[in-house]
Amino acid sequence: MDGWTLYLVLSVVLFGLSFLSGMMGLGVAFIATPVLAMFGLDLKNEIMPLSLWLNGVTAISSAVAFARKKMIDWRTAIPLLIVATIAAPIGVWLLQFTPTTVLWWLYVAVLIFLAWRMAFPPTQNDSVPSAITDKTRWKATGASSGIGVFAGLLGVGPGFLMMPTLVLLGFAARTAAATNSVVVTLPSFSAFVAHLPQARFDGTLLVLTTIASIAGAQLGSRFMAKRIKSLTLTDLRGRPRPARRPARLRPAQLT
Repeated sequence: MDGWTLYLVLSVVLFGLSFLSGMMGLGVAFIATPVLAMFGLDLKNEIMPLSLWLNGVTAISSAVAFARKKMIDWRTAIPLLIVATIAAPIGVWLLQFTPTTVLWWLYVAVLIFLAWRMAFPPTQNDSVPSAITDKTRWKATGASSGIGVFAGLLGVGPGFLMMPTLVLLGFAARTAAATNSVVVTLPSFSAFVAHLPQARFDGTLLVLTTIASIAGAQLGSRFMAKRIKSLTLTDLRGRPRPARRPARLRPAQLT
């Protein structure tokens, strides 16, 4: 595959992945990393820096759309953002002691966990607003420290674990996705900066995938904000929809 064909293929693929991640408020790094590995890029020095950069810009794109719709719980987002931003470079520092094989097995373990969460998510009820207490916010903040370190180690943003954590703590999926998009931004860039001394970039690939990812994330977040309720978003994460009850026939229809 020649250079421009590779650029085009990756741009199209990352546009689609960013659309999906924008809907979830996750940032694109976690699903972009194994895709980029399929094209022969080095995990630690090429994939991780590029994925973290794309993760940050897609998260900002999503966060802007969610903020305009006033869907973000800022009282939760700000402390989580601060803690995860501080924690992420610690994970990058631990990367030097971690073999690449171990990193891929960690990816597999997280994928199994996420598959389980998608198959058995908590029930969401949009008819009743979720009541989030300060105690719940403190729990989320505590969790964000460990999630930030782990995400930094894997070279991704914290959103892939922060989103299910917020839902588990009682946040409606729409609120969790919107809030998570803010939490993902700065930790992605703090980890990205920590990667810079060893990072290798293809400038053309960086520019094209950045444009494609921003566009995909913006469209995905707008689509979610306008058309998808928490119940539907939970369904997209793997919960089967309940069977519809058959419509009742009117007396005129029975004759």
